[in-house]
Amino acid sequence: MKALRMKNTLVTLLALLLTLGSFFFAGFAGAAIVTFQLDYEFSGATPPSGLTPWLTATFDDQDSSGSVELTMAATNLTDAEHVKGWYFNFAGDLTTLSFSYDSAADVEAASINTGTDAFKADGDGFFDILFVFANGDFREGEESVYSITGTGITADSFDFFSAPGDGNGSWTTAAHIGGIGPCDQYSGWVGGNSVPIPGALWLLGSGLIGLVGMRKKLKK
Repeated sequence: MKALRMKNTLVTLLALLLTLGSFFFAGFAGAAIVTFQLDYEFSGATPPSGLTPWLTATFDDQDSSGSVELTMAATNLTDAEHVKGWYFNFAGDLTTLSFSYDSAADVEAASINTGTDAFKADGDGFFDILFVFANGDFREGEESVYSITGTGITADSFDFFSAPGDGNGSWTTAAHIGGIGPCDQYSGWVGGNSVPIPGALWLLGSGLIGLVGMRKKLKK
């Protein structure tokens, strides 16, 4: 009985330490991961043939100094389908942003353009950032990864709807996909919205997993 009480006390202390540690390290980590899933063709054209989401973009806070990693992934494109352009929004001063390509990734953008409400995605509104990719470069299973730095930016700085453009809906991100159809002759515009995941939640989940493992060891 005494040994059982000691085990329960240890488990309780571990739970408390892991929970407090999760929130402590989350404060240093910066706080957020924001994932966008592009799963809707909004221009009235032919949608990509694969499963949704066709594309996924993730903004991940790197530290508290204003650095965010962006991973753009051609999650479920098929055959000759490819990303031609990818649009994002931003809340802040665009002139402070700097983009650095991760050479370990698969595809580098041909150009990166910025301007407040400067880029219209067909059938949608106006966006602030446009990554342009060379024709046919960004295809199934590939990723393009950038480190973005700017004054006080976080992953949440990119989680905003496009400015109204008399189009079909409004999205937090959009992309132009080419090479669609049996003869690769069509293109379509796809959009999606975000699923924010606080960094503290990731850390807390990791702590709970560790706690479960510890409980199993104590029961042996």
